[in-house]
Amino acid sequence: MKLKTVVCYSLSLPDQEPMAYLRLLAPFRQAGIQLIDGLQNGYAVPDRVTEGDVVVIQRQFPQRFNEYQEVVRAARQERKPLVFDLDDLLFFLPEDHPDRIEHSFAPALLPMLQALLEADVVTVSTQRLCDVLMDYNDRVIVLPNYFDDTLWSLKPPQPKNPQEESLIIGYMGTNSHKPDLEYIAPVLLDLIERFPQKISLNFWGTPPPLALRSLQQVRWTPVGIRSYPEFAAWFQTQSADIFIAPLVDNLFNRCKSPLKFFEYSALGAPGVFSRLDPYEGVIRHGHNGFLATTKSEWEECLRSLIEDETLRCRIATEAQVTIKEHWLLSQNISRWIEAFQTAIRIGSRRSFQEDDPTLKMLCSINQQLFEAFQALTAQVAEQSQTIQALTAQVAEQSQTIQRLESEILNYVLSRSWRMTRPFRMISRMLKKVIQR
Repeated sequence: MKLKTVVCYSLSLPDQEPMAYLRLLAPFRQAGIQLIDGLQNGYAVPDRVTEGDVVVIQRQFPQRFNEYQEVVRAARQERKPLVFDLDDLLFFLPEDHPDRIEHSFAPALLPMLQALLEADVVTVSTQRLCDVLMDYNDRVIVLPNYFDDTLWSLKPPQPKNPQEESLIIGYMGTNSHKPDLEYIAPVLLDLIERFPQKISLNFWGTPPPLALRSLQQVRWTPVGIRSYPEFAAWFQTQSADIFIAPLVDNLFNRCKSPLKFFEYSALGAPGVFSRLDPYEGVIRHGHNGFLATTKSEWEECLRSLIEDETLRCRIATEAQVTIKEHWLLSQNISRWIEAFQTAIRIGSRRSFQEDDPTLKMLCSINQQLFEAFQALTAQVAEQSQTIQALTAQVAEQSQTIQRLESEILNYVLSRSWRMTRPFRMISRMLKKVIQR
């Protein structure tokens, strides 16, 4: 059976967020496969399962557990293969990761684990992520994040004379990378002290570390763009002479993809990257980029690029050659077609609740947690309405008090009130005499 249509249930699809664009929209469009959004007005439509050859569940969608269950039941009933797509190891977020501190994904983790266990096929973005998840599902396929050559163009490297204008060292990333930037901050501070007139730092997205924010050589540009195509168009209007991509060494970061290497290289600038899995599989140290582990290695690599214009141009050129030869989406689209054709061949393997007692128990746990979450949400909504009503009542009483205070003040300050004061005093005295 030839793959023609895919139905996807993703919370990121409507806004074309990076995950949905890179892993669904762009690949299927280039492959000539119709992608059907399984959501309408923000809610899942299980009946759309019938329209696709394959059903894709992406990332944290299972957090909407009742909707997720309905989609799974529909897929099993229609014998449609169920694919769970995951691009980050959210099950192992580091303790200092902002998303863990804010509990951003906590409600979704157990439902996602259920989706991981019961999917017919799991698609992931890296081999390291595949190796970790194979312990939970033996049908994991690696579909890397590629460079979408219909969205990005490769800008030729532009030499710059540091004697005439400062070199820009750039970093682009979301707030989730704060720990990574904190790690590299001492190196950047040392470089600014060593080259105060020669370099400046530009941060796009996440704010600079506190140690750097007050320096005149540091610039920060907030980025609130959710759509990946819009972001790509905007970022290609920016510029830097050197890019950095630090990652703290942990399992979560080791499972990431080399996307920053592609996006940085598109702007025609060389980069220094952490010597971890995402970049070790793409970068040849000293040829198409630099890899660093220790702070001294980071400083050495950056100093080499700062001081050598020829080296900067050569590294940037080689990085773009690497992308052209190995990482263009248009040249690798067959991997996506093969992966989903594999899902069709495997088919819908079973009704998980009947065959697997562990999954049956996990489903029951998730259902109870979802019901508890709904009850808490309803309670919070009710309390919120009560607070709003009390706030309105207090505001109304406050206006009444202000009006009375104003009337009293006007009365006290009025001329007639002052003129009649002696008569009021005599009247009170006479009343006391009569009462005796």
